[in-house]
Amino acid sequence: MTASSKQVLTINDKNSEISINHQKLIEATIETIAERGLADTTISHVAHKAKVSQGYANFRFKSKENLLLSSLQFLSDEYKKSWQKIFEDQNLDPIDRLLRIFENDFSKKIANRNKISVWVAFYSEVKFRPSYLSVCQMQDEIYSSQTKKLVDQINKKTGQKSLTSVEISETYHSMVDGLWQRILFDPKIYTNEFCKNLIVKYFRSIYPNEAKFK
Repeated sequence: MTASSKQVLTINDKNSEISINHQKLIEATIETIAERGLADTTISHVAHKAKVSQGYANFRFKSKENLLLSSLQFLSDEYKKSWQKIFEDQNLDPIDRLLRIFENDFSKKIANRNKISVWVAFYSEVKFRPSYLSVCQMQDEIYSSQTKKLVDQINKKTGQKSLTSVEISETYHSMVDGLWQRILFDPKIYTNEFCKNLIVKYFRSIYPNEAKFK
């Protein structure tokens, strides 16, 4: 192996280590916010949980606020990628696509209590609400628009006219918001599967003749 090849390997190894440590800190931040809330989360707590030096965490994020916002950005990007993939799948018909959306919104990867805690913390804390909106508002609007278009396709396919696509999609998103909070605060009853089934029952009431909602 040449000296230049060794140098490339060393750089790649170093970048990999940085990436791993960065992800550890993000995951530890999410866990710490769930345990302590935004106000009581510190870089020291996060670094200790991540088993990464506090000096590295300080160097990487510069401030507690940057660390907190990075965790929110990570969750927002993760969520966007998950639903975007479903909307881009050309092999799904409208109802199968909607069922996949339900599965995703109530999967344990997306709707777990630690991650929901972060969403709720940022949204409910007055100080951080502008940050929440700057990170999430545009993606939320795109998701709502895509869902409305999907429901419009299903309405046309089924001939359903009693509710508009806006009414159905907005109700759906409101239900998701409420049920996520139930998963956080009352997990014994409101399991992910229980919540998903409530959503399916709601759509079954709108489209009673569609077998896929049964």
